[in-house]
Amino acid sequence: MHSLTFLPFLTAGVIASLGATSDNYRDYEWSYHPDPTADEYLDHGSKVPSVAAAVTKVVEESSYVVKLDCLGCPFRVRALEGEYFMGEPDNSLLLNFTIGEDRHSLELNNKRILPLEIPTKVFAFQTPANLTSDVLGLMVNMQMLDESFNVGTKYGRFELSYEHIATLAEPRVEVLRFDVTNIDITSSTNPGTYELSKAGQKAVEIKISQDSWEEGLKIQSVELVDRDQAIPHGKMACGKDAPISDVKFRSTEWDYYGQQGTFARSFWVVWDESLEFFIGSIPLMVVLTTFAGALALVRRRQLMQMELAKTQNEFYMVDEEEGLLEEVDEEKEGEFNVKHSDV
Repeated sequence: MHSLTFLPFLTAGVIASLGATSDNYRDYEWSYHPDPTADEYLDHGSKVPSVAAAVTKVVEESSYVVKLDCLGCPFRVRALEGEYFMGEPDNSLLLNFTIGEDRHSLELNNKRILPLEIPTKVFAFQTPANLTSDVLGLMVNMQMLDESFNVGTKYGRFELSYEHIATLAEPRVEVLRFDVTNIDITSSTNPGTYELSKAGQKAVEIKISQDSWEEGLKIQSVELVDRDQAIPHGKMACGKDAPISDVKFRSTEWDYYGQQGTFARSFWVVWDESLEFFIGSIPLMVVLTTFAGALALVRRRQLMQMELAKTQNEFYMVDEEEGLLEEVDEEKEGEFNVKHSDV
């Protein structure tokens, strides 16, 4: 097992919450100012701090930080002026393995990885390989390894691709091997990718036990192992070999809609674009509907007026016919009276 240290300065309250962040920006200067060199420490009469161990215990059986050397990885750092540049010094990825609040899951940098659901995108900060234990302690205390940390830092943040192998090591003990295979930056600032393929690249192996459901999971051990080292493989209660789950996740193959090249992703892309078109067309549809409704009302009113005019014309025609009939009747009555008077 690689060297392991414990952060003794964490109080009980800090352990429960991984620390409360400060409102004073000066408390974060370590996260964006250049790291002092060993000579600068000596010039100021200070002791050169020790380098953080490969595995640091934060909370017994619950939380560990792994400083995984990223062999050959380009080093991404931000200068005080805000510009990023890529260098080549030895560097590491910080991986915080923690038992979840439900006590029945394992999280990596606040993302659940056991049980694993795909896609699970995990991000990790990159630091110099000689990161000091003091700075690592500040990172943990101020929740830099937690998603709640929202202060800009000089440290680059990478999206991880990984191989996730899990099986039963022995009764009530599960073993997980987490192997980072690629790191990616997909943002507009210095986008790029790197494959961790150099000889000697390590993987993280974690053993987790559970004596009872009420007690929950406990981390038994965390160590760095060779990639080609055989994973511990136990047997089930029935005597058969325990099944092995081996999942390879390539982060760049997945986006908001799903995995590239699949029918499901194509369906959701079409669905979302159609929905977006429909929602974007609502104002136009409202205008057209209002216009069509107004035309219908005008036309209806015209028809009603035409119908009213037609009714009035018919009424007048009936009136005139009745008037003519009355005149004819009067003439006939006059002729009749004349004839009778002659007699």
